[in-house]
Amino acid sequence: MAKSRMINTKFWDDNYTSDLDPIEKLMFLYCLTNTSTNISGIYEIPLKKIANETGIDKDMVMKILKRFEKDNKVFFVDGWMGIKNFIKNQNQRSPKVKRGIEIELENAPKKITSLVFSKGIDTLSHSNTNTNSNINTNLIKQNTISEETSQDIPEIIKAFEVINPACSRFYGNKTQRTACQDLIDSYSFERVLSIIEKTLPRTNGLEFFPTITTPLQLRDKWASLESAVKKKQSEITSKKDKYQIV
Repeated sequence: MAKSRMINTKFWDDNYTSDLDPIEKLMFLYCLTNTSTNISGIYEIPLKKIANETGIDKDMVMKILKRFEKDNKVFFVDGWMGIKNFIKNQNQRSPKVKRGIEIELENAPKKITSLVFSKGIDTLSHSNTNTNSNINTNLIKQNTISEETSQDIPEIIKAFEVINPACSRFYGNKTQRTACQDLIDSYSFERVLSIIEKTLPRTNGLEFFPTITTPLQLRDKWASLESAVKKKQSEITSKKDKYQIV
């Protein structure tokens, strides 16, 4: 069954699209209108299909998509496309539309939905007709904390994957994402990342140190970890002083 996609004429006046090269404009328009799109803007599409239908070489397709991802506009992960602002421009006052979006999101991998929602939803055309707050579903609540949620959450989870590969499933986990945000708000992103990358690999498994392999455990055991580290540092200092006295 054929689908229709309405494109606002402001597409051509938008600050972002107006600065794109012609081939990038084509790709952006293709992402919005190809036959694989759905009402959620998150859909599965093979790279080969994109290249064949646009006539753009695969390597160039990936290069352009990487730019879109860097610009926080479109994400392409494991054969799934996610358009950041797509839902915002749908008629969210319609129960059928809202339910249609829910169904599509239920079928999409959390890895792609978490990327799209974790950085918020902006607008391509600067239109104020719809806002993401009109969609109030349990599914979106499970995949996102809020539009204002920290953009650093995926980086925290990614760092934990080195310690615990199972953390790769946490990008859409509300409990773990909330723990990440709490850590960032309490201790700063830089400090949290340093603890994950430098401290945890050396302390996990050691006697008297708490075992921490997830963001939630780090949040809940932060005080215990800090106390254990200070105690260890004090012991090391005492030994040095003792040797110096002798």
